[in-house]
Amino acid sequence: MQRFVIVGLGHFGSWVARALTAEGHDVIAIESREDLVDRYGHEVTRAVVGDATDRDLLREVGADKADTAVISTGDNLATSILATLALRDLGVKDIFVKVGSVDAARALDALGVTETIFPEREVAHRLARRIASRTVLDYIPLGGGMSIQELAVPDEWIGKSLLDLSLPTAHGIQVVAIHDVLTGEIDVVPRPDRLLKDSDIAIVAGPDAEIAKLVKSGTRR
Repeated sequence: MQRFVIVGLGHFGSWVARALTAEGHDVIAIESREDLVDRYGHEVTRAVVGDATDRDLLREVGADKADTAVISTGDNLATSILATLALRDLGVKDIFVKVGSVDAARALDALGVTETIFPEREVAHRLARRIASRTVLDYIPLGGGMSIQELAVPDEWIGKSLLDLSLPTAHGIQVVAIHDVLTGEIDVVPRPDRLLKDSDIAIVAGPDAEIAKLVKSGTRR
């Protein structure tokens, strides 16, 4: 069990806090609004009304023993920055911060946070990938031009094995799982000699540019 500190119990912060609690982790939430603490406090290990930039308060609630912090203070960039500095002073190594703009992300990235999260941009990016192609069913960016994508198997792959396709050597793409939508079977790390079927969906990881080439070159009924 890990200990997490959640700063802010708005829409994003409350969902993260409840999801981590459901996974069995120790979750401490700090929120400046008493009504939000009243609403979500019973769904986490401990919730307090207070200022997350106050090092003494953070230490009092046990943030100095946390593995990870998630900061979600809406558009209040100053609070996000000060809370980041306070948590870092207490020794919290992994700090994830929700941001509302590219400029906010740049400011926090400059502080060396583990990751800035821009939900609107990420959801828009994933949706654009999905609706622009009938082949791409889902898209998860990994950074550095890499992603995990869920693809309907192109017609030209059907009847061929992963060994025949040589995706890792030819394109730097790895098929990490195959999902047969007819049987519901999910084959994680499929065998190289597995033949692909019309009912298969492939979950692949690799460079965006190479996956895009495969999507463009393949057709789908």
